Amino acid sequence: LNDDLTFVKNQDRFEATIQYEIYVNNQQKEAVYNKTTRQKIVTNNFDETNSRKINNTFSSDIILPAGIYDAVVTVLDKNSNKQVNRKLHFKIDDLGKTDFLMSDVLFFTDYTTDSTGRVVDFKPSLSGNFSGGGKYIYFYFTSVVKDSLDTLNVKYTIRDPFNSINQFNQYNICRKPRFQEHFIRLNRQLFDQNRYELEVASTYHNDTIKARRLFSFFWTIIPESPKDLNLALEQMRYILDADSVDWALKQPYKEKKAYFKRFWARMDPNKITQKNELMEEFYRRVNFATENFSTITIEGWRTDRGRIFIKFGEPDDIERHPFEMNTTPFEVWRYYNLRKVFVFVDRTGFGDYFLDPHYLDEEYN
Repeated sequence: LNDDLTFVKNQDRFEATIQYEIYVNNQQKEAVYNKTTRQKIVTNNFDETNSRKINNTFSSDIILPAGIYDAVVTVLDKNSNKQVNRKLHFKIDDLGKTDFLMSDVLFFTDYTTDSTGRVVDFKPSLSGNFSGGGKYIYFYFTSVVKDSLDTLNVKYTIRDPFNSINQFNQYNICRKPRFQEHFIRLNRQLFDQNRYELEVASTYHNDTIKARRLFSFFWTIIPESPKDLNLALEQMRYILDADSVDWALKQPYKEKKAYFKRFWARMDPNKITQKNELMEEFYRRVNFATENFSTITIEGWRTDRGRIFIKFGEPDDIERHPFEMNTTPFEVWRYYNLRKVFVFVDRTGFGDYFLDPHYLDEEYN
């Protein structure tokens, strides 16, 4: 996001420079890929330098043989020397041992087309977390088959939080190039719940490959239903004192709605725009926490990891230790600019991570 970068004024424009490095090792811990790239982000509008709506996506094409790999991606803000690291583990299947392959699914809303209307580039939404605005969202995946003369059947199903089917569609591909890019458009107006699951099932001969992705919507306007408004107020406990939230929840619906509207209008960082960027960012974090930190017994935004994520945003570095000898699983979250470190421990072994008591003071200092 632009707001995470340091922009420097250069004549009549503002510039940020980032450097990203990609390291890939094979299963034998041998380096098979190493690339360093520098990118410049430029804007003429100072307000855009602090925007949490403008994201910057960079991609690299890496040609690798079938196998299992570990990758480390490092992103450095050259103006502030702030650095973020991410570790990835992935597998590339061998088409020689199977009839067809299908990729994972990516969501997106921003894209460019050529003169024929064909999508030639897009910015993936890695979180699958969308605002309520706009008319469509899209998803993308690829497939490759051994023989283009045979039929590939593709089905996609979308289920709501109650496991009811919201949308279903299918199509066939035959006598087309072996490698196919699939772009599917979804109408936002058909989604009236907060969370959904997409399942794509591709069948070739007698083999089926499935890919699943969760996606969600966060509030950018005042929730209209009493149930949604109560939930939105309840989630504000992390930025309001408990007494204020309890008072608001006891009020009639009309007063609750007015209270919600007054609070976020007061917090709006840029009253010139129609959007309330702070409100959008807050509920984006709430949704991300729910999608990524939920357990069997508790919603993600109510967990310790969810609370810290909502209050402080995405960590600069996450160190995961899921399978250490003689110790319970734990995670270390580091916020370099805020000079905060949080340690979460899974004492049950079922993914119920709790903030280590020794780090409670970090939250309030």
